[in-house]
Amino acid sequence: MRLVNLIAACAVGFAGAAAASAPAMAEPYVLDKPHAAITFRVSHLGFADAHGVFRKFDAEIDFDPDAIEESTVAITIDAASIDTFWEGRDKHLRSADFLDVANHPQITFVSKEVRLVSANEAELVGEVTLRGVTREETFDVVLNKLGPSPWDGDLTIAGFTVTGEIDRTDYGITFAAPAVGAVLPIRIDIQASPASQKGT
Repeated sequence: MRLVNLIAACAVGFAGAAAASAPAMAEPYVLDKPHAAITFRVSHLGFADAHGVFRKFDAEIDFDPDAIEESTVAITIDAASIDTFWEGRDKHLRSADFLDVANHPQITFVSKEVRLVSANEAELVGEVTLRGVTREETFDVVLNKLGPSPWDGDLTIAGFTVTGEIDRTDYGITFAAPAVGAVLPIRIDIQASPASQKGT
């Protein structure tokens, strides 16, 4: 059995897993924003980690459970929505020392390739654009669950966890590095459903 078919068979509640002969067609999925998050942390002088989130972001997702390697995602983040739970620090992070949101209001990620690793894991390769610099990065993705909503059996829900690291100095953000960590662990939690089922 091909790996893509194994993934489809393992996907909880996926009704079309047996139709392996059907052509792969990625379908638009709509991000469920109340159940999605982009979080990061940064080491402060090696003593403790500061944690942060981006409050405003969106994603364009095309997903095919029967051919996950054909899926794509594009994420757009409002850079000014950074929140590290300390307003003075957030103001500094929005300045030219860091994100320079006045000149670079968006942070983006556009996928280029999905590499299957196991029945529910993949590597997501794509281009991150941060502060006007674009670089290729690779993130790990876990398909947490795929199946019908317990509240609405006609609604399919897919849940993913995306993790990885970026080195901010690669994007020209060198202020206070390396005392304030250059390598930032990132986590993206995504819940989404087919646009056709959401009526969009």
